[in-house]
Amino acid sequence: MKYIAIGLGFNLFWLLAVWGQYQYVGILIALLIGCWLFYHRSCPFALIASVIGICGDYVLSQLEVMQFPLPQDPLFAPFDDFIPLWLILLWLGFTSMIWVMREQVQKLPLWGAMMGGSLGGAISYWTGLTLGAVIWPHGELITFIGIAVVWSLYSGYLLWLLQMMTKREIA
Repeated sequence: MKYIAIGLGFNLFWLLAVWGQYQYVGILIALLIGCWLFYHRSCPFALIASVIGICGDYVLSQLEVMQFPLPQDPLFAPFDDFIPLWLILLWLGFTSMIWVMREQVQKLPLWGAMMGGSLGGAISYWTGLTLGAVIWPHGELITFIGIAVVWSLYSGYLLWLLQMMTKREIA
């Protein structure tokens, strides 16, 4: 039951980030702080684990594999040259959720984590496309496949990092 609640909570976080984009940045930050206060070790894991995803999304945006609509609020204009703040917060929320669910995630075989992450990540970005949060200039099929490949690598990395940081927590 705990993991169902966590999963539903993350889906709400995802929806606030992707559908709401800049409208709910304050709520996203408050939810992250709350998570990090309640699950202390989720913060260091999220900060380390999110770097590869944030940098990966930046590279994909620079290669014009995906583009993001410009923010209407001038407060968020500095993110025009990077990736949207809501996407950075989404990465932090996702990796925090991975830490909180680490007992379940670590039970997955590597191939299962990579396959599930590949499909889940690509479907998540495709859903963002349908909600207007991202633009795929090269078309849906090729971009979906490319993002699925990238997410399989992210998933393998996250599982490895989770195992390394869990060992450090025990030691």
